[in-house]
Amino acid sequence: MSKIRFEWSIEAQAIDRSDGEDPLAKRNRRRNLLRLMLLLALLLALIAFGVFIFRQRLIDIEKQFAQFLQDTVKAEVAALRIGDSSSWIAFQAADDEGWISKQRASFQHYSELKAAGAIELTGDILAVHIEGERARVLVQENIHKQPFSRLWFYRRTESGWLHTAPDLDFWGETKHFEGAGVRVNYRAVDQRFASHLGLALEDWLRRACVILDCGDLPLLVAEVTPDADKALAWRDERRLRLEVSSPYLDLARADRPFDSGYRQATSHLLAERLINAHSNYQAAAYPHDALFLRQAAGDWLAAWLTHTVDSQTLLASLAGNYGAEAVAALLKSLRATDSMAILQQVIAAPLAQADLDWRDFIAWRLELESELIAARAEAEWLRLYDTSDESVRRAAYARFNRNTPPPAYKARDQFLWTSDAGSPQLRVEVELGDASRPQADIVLFNLVNGVWKRSS
Repeated sequence: MSKIRFEWSIEAQAIDRSDGEDPLAKRNRRRNLLRLMLLLALLLALIAFGVFIFRQRLIDIEKQFAQFLQDTVKAEVAALRIGDSSSWIAFQAADDEGWISKQRASFQHYSELKAAGAIELTGDILAVHIEGERARVLVQENIHKQPFSRLWFYRRTESGWLHTAPDLDFWGETKHFEGAGVRVNYRAVDQRFASHLGLALEDWLRRACVILDCGDLPLLVAEVTPDADKALAWRDERRLRLEVSSPYLDLARADRPFDSGYRQATSHLLAERLINAHSNYQAAAYPHDALFLRQAAGDWLAAWLTHTVDSQTLLASLAGNYGAEAVAALLKSLRATDSMAILQQVIAAPLAQADLDWRDFIAWRLELESELIAARAEAEWLRLYDTSDESVRRAAYARFNRNTPPPAYKARDQFLWTSDAGSPQLRVEVELGDASRPQADIVLFNLVNGVWKRSS
């Protein structure tokens, strides 16, 4: 028993003398370590506070620069509004003589718009972007009560911000729109425009390929760029590579930069490409009716894609009565020298009973007749007439021999009936001449072997 107590006593003594360090020294060491940590924490806090103050100062300076820039823009607009050309020119970068000359012309243009009551210079700033000593500002102006925006560029100098020529290198970083079958590459300035363009192209491809044989279409890639050669053009039509000029080079709609002009031009370009592919790039030959049908099909498809179809056209009435698939079938079977008789292959009803609107075709045929007379292309011209009636032939040759300058034709109304000979006859009321002094006339056409031929 005593042996056990002795061993325990030895263990306890060993524990009491664990490290042999003076407790006071140990406490001092711990206190110094804590002080060092507090000093480091305080130093880090001071550094962070200094960084914050420095960063806040930079932000304040940037805000000042931004405010100075906005003040400059508003002062420029005020100079335009009151017609102060000297103040306007004072805001321009004077080291560029070409730019100064252009801005003088711009000032004159604004003055003319103001005099006509066509413009409201609101001075509203839609967007500001500053990078170092360069800046770009989107400024609104209302023209004919519609909101438009202009992109102005600036350079910061010791005397303040100066308005400079467009800086194409400062159009923003490259971005992309990805859609079904569509990719739009653009730079930051054109983001809203490119997004609307991409959505439209995506929708148009989907709608067109429901009725047309699109085949294995490649990805449609559109490049929106400020340095395009043309406003809109194919870089490679077959591979669907499209180049589009930025609308902010001049004047863009503030509410919808992909405006009606861009929509119309783009839809026509796409419609022509899809029709070419659908018809295996089969050309139409002048002066055959096939040429009208191909041109009219492009106009109809572009309008159909954008939901702006004019019902008073031949192909619109064909699609309205027999479905858009009838137009697709017509294009698929159309050959270069086909006459209008090709229509009978895609509809079951006889042409005279098909309830089609022939007015745009008749206007085209009358203009074609004038062109052939001017070109003295007698054989092609005579094929436009129903010469079974000798009196029609004589009247036609009298017209051919006069060879007067061709008037502009517009078909106003049509009426289908049966001629005295018992054949279908189309009576068309036309308007010819200029808009200031139009003249009315009636032109008759007989249906001969599926083709309307002039009979008056």
